[in-house]
Amino acid sequence: MPHMQVCSNCWAENLIDAPICEHCGRPLSEIEPVSYDQKLIQALHHSIPEMREMAAILLGQRRNRDALPVLLSSLLEETDIGMLCAIIQALAQLEDCRAVTSLAKRLAQPHALVVALTIVNALAALAQTGCWEALDVLKAPPPVSERVAKEIAVRLETLNRLYY
Repeated sequence: MPHMQVCSNCWAENLIDAPICEHCGRPLSEIEPVSYDQKLIQALHHSIPEMREMAAILLGQRRNRDALPVLLSSLLEETDIGMLCAIIQALAQLEDCRAVTSLAKRLAQPHALVVALTIVNALAALAQTGCWEALDVLKAPPPVSERVAKEIAVRLETLNRLYY
């Protein structure tokens, strides 16, 4: 029985002995291979939330800064709580201060407590790496719930012990 073969750009299974992609019709010999990290970045747009979440986790663990723009746009658009937490944690692992503005915007939006607390943890982690913008957000946060404000106070106390 012949197997369907599709290119890695079509984000489907690659099988053997097919000269063209059955999905997009492009000759497989003309298609550039896609790196693992690029596939992970593409997976951030997958229709299954768990696939998006796993891709974000892996990109953070791999500290792939090429994913930063996609993670930042996903942070502001995503509604799934698990995915939001995975994105936020990945941004903290990337240790890039460019994430602070988007994290601060998301902290100001009404959302689940777990998301807000994950943002506070990410900002504290960024501050520990010397990202002073993150420390400034923690010192003067947008309006947040009392529980989030208490967590910010705890994080600031820990940071003060580290630096002073």
